[in-house]
Amino acid sequence: MTPKESRNFWLTLSGKGVSQFGSKLFGFAMSFYILKITGSAQNFAISLLITTLPAVLLSPVAGVIADRANKKRIVVGADFISGMAMLAFFIVLQKNDLTLWQIYLAELILSVLFVFLSNAFSSSYPNLVAKERLTKINAYSQGLDSVLSIATPILGGVLYGVISIEWFFLVNAISFLLSALSECFIDFHLYGGSLNHKKQKGSFIQTMKEGFVYVRSQKTFMTIAIYALFINFFMSAFTIVMPYNLITVHGISAQSNGLIQSLFPVGAIIMSIYVGKKSVTFSHALLRNTMIMFGLLMVAFAIPTLPGVSFGWGLVGYYGMMMALMAMVVILVNVPLQVLFQTLIEDAYRGRAMGVLGAFAQGVMPVAYLITGLLIDQMPSYLILFGAATALLLISLSIHNNNALKEVAVSPT
Repeated sequence: MTPKESRNFWLTLSGKGVSQFGSKLFGFAMSFYILKITGSAQNFAISLLITTLPAVLLSPVAGVIADRANKKRIVVGADFISGMAMLAFFIVLQKNDLTLWQIYLAELILSVLFVFLSNAFSSSYPNLVAKERLTKINAYSQGLDSVLSIATPILGGVLYGVISIEWFFLVNAISFLLSALSECFIDFHLYGGSLNHKKQKGSFIQTMKEGFVYVRSQKTFMTIAIYALFINFFMSAFTIVMPYNLITVHGISAQSNGLIQSLFPVGAIIMSIYVGKKSVTFSHALLRNTMIMFGLLMVAFAIPTLPGVSFGWGLVGYYGMMMALMAMVVILVNVPLQVLFQTLIEDAYRGRAMGVLGAFAQGVMPVAYLITGLLIDQMPSYLILFGAATALLLISLSIHNNNALKEVAVSPT
């Protein structure tokens, strides 16, 4: 690794780490505050919706802007504006109490800006480091996110009791501004990545249309995107059923629930290190096998809720182990897939293509949440998990028989 590449590598991770630290700390504090002052799960759900919908609705737009404009300016600008917005909220809150609508507005601003930052940054990775380091930087980025997922709730719980809520805005502001400063020193054109915004012709709508046409013309991307649509639909059931089972079916304590949830990022960290060191690449067999693993894990999560089954004191340990395994499989398939897209998509189309693919894959998740929420009141939760498991295993069979995917491979070098 050359000195410039090493600088890019570590500045990228440190910059993202600092901003993610502030964002996760802020998210924890706002979620806790909403539940405390309103006691309403509906208000909490609105908060979650605000933080997820922008990614679905704006990813294609963010992709167009990433391809037409200077990616470095987008990344630095998004972090800088986020920091200044949080600083403005902090100043306003010196004379006013924090209200629910102010929290929603702050979350909306950050969510929208994050869509543009994330698309520009992730589509720039092939220009920041050499091809053989793509897996490593993606894996380490995922691992860093998992470390922060463990640390920030602990620190947030301590800080929440000793500082006023408005100070979380200031901490978040500082983290964004520091991140923007570090990103100023990243060379976004170290490996190719000429200033594409000078080459883009035509209207904004025409540029967006070109992105859709490009993705549609790439058989590999469309095949994987269609699979991702169905996979995310059935995997989304897990995010609703799991907490329902823990809290409603098993009635476990908050402490035990926290322990089980904390093992997910632990598993993610372990697999991120493995994937990064071994430079695991995408393959037809990898996608097929991880779908089989997801299906089997769905069955494993359903077992404790079957009639007549009791794990007794071992329930927390069992669920914790399954959560760690689930995280490991998620990282094992997600990182190589991301590297595949970053490697194969042409530089001039990368922002638009990744934006379209992201919106396509995630767009079904709100629908899945709604359907699962309705079904869980009508049938035992284990039937939902068994249904999802069956669907995932059928998807793995379809992948096994898909000849087009058998030809897809990315060399680490």
